[in-house]
Amino acid sequence: MTEPIERFSVASLLAPALGARVMRQRLRMVDVHWHDYYELSMVVSGEAEHVVNGVPRPIGPGSVFLLSPADFHAIRVTGDEPLTCYNTVIDPSVMERRLAGVGAPALEGFPWQADGFLDAEADFRRLQQEFDEPRLGSATVTEALVSCLVVELARRCGLDDPRRARPPAPTDDLRAAVLYVERNFREPLTLADVAARAHLSPNYFSERFRQYTGTSFQLHLQECRLRFARSLLAATSLSVSEVCHAAGFNSLSHFGRAYRRRYGAPPSWRHDATPM
Repeated sequence: MTEPIERFSVASLLAPALGARVMRQRLRMVDVHWHDYYELSMVVSGEAEHVVNGVPRPIGPGSVFLLSPADFHAIRVTGDEPLTCYNTVIDPSVMERRLAGVGAPALEGFPWQADGFLDAEADFRRLQQEFDEPRLGSATVTEALVSCLVVELARRCGLDDPRRARPPAPTDDLRAAVLYVERNFREPLTLADVAARAHLSPNYFSERFRQYTGTSFQLHLQECRLRFARSLLAATSLSVSEVCHAAGFNSLSHFGRAYRRRYGAPPSWRHDATPM
């Protein structure tokens, strides 16, 4: 059996009283992994191939990326020099307040990546200073810095284009419930449990969920799991059974049927990771 992919958690990296952590790291190779937090990073020096959800993309000085809890990734250094980067681990509740505050669409277009964002280094350096040496107002400063970085990254990714279609504006509770599904789809989820998070009855929540996402709760949940499974199959050597359970499916037969309906082939056929 292959070794399971490592999963990092907020609890393992953040102190209970803090919503984020900034580290300056020198990396040679980072194996495929996923996590339950947002990751905002900037490359300072070095070159690498950044493989996100099975799709490779080169990164180098000035590359800034933001990953959601629904993404998995790996880093493969391509030169002799290690990859030096700032890595900011952010609790989902903190980041989602920032996303909502700046009007960025929740989980839209993730992962975000922009290259040539060299002037972001000053903000990342300041972020690390505020976390390493907290002073009066550090929490306010760090939240402002994260917000500014998220706004500029969203702009560079084209998310402020007025031509982009927008779903109906949800209530805060509904937005939070949809976010909960999209970052926890690997866990057992029921319509009733998620509706309770939005303080709505299951029937009304189901109706509002469809209006906001364009599909039913169950189909949206299944689509999240299938996309994740397809990328895992393309990017790792995990068995079909391991991928089935890692993506949140309880039954291998159900997973196989759903996968075949969605992609036209059984999961034993390893597709490339190009999104569909």
